[in-house]
Amino acid sequence: MKLSIYSIQKTLFEGEVETLTLPTSVGEITVLDNHLPLISLVTKGQISYTHSGTKKSLYLSGGVLEVRPGSEIVILAN
Repeated sequence: MKLSIYSIQKTLFEGEVETLTLPTSVGEITVLDNHLPLISLVTKGQISYTHSGTKKSLYLSGGVLEVRPGSEIVILAN
């Protein structure tokens, strides 16, 4: 899956990931390959993703998540 995380100032991450776990307004979710399209608010907290077999994490103060068809994920971070 292609994950892109953007803030107003800069691109925080762009790359291929195997999993993405993050806090949303309806609870914590995990996005896997071929996930259904989704738009959700991201709440303050830690997001984690697996990139090249290594688990990485990033703290966000909130934002918006969009899971697009074709396994593309975009997060617009506050």
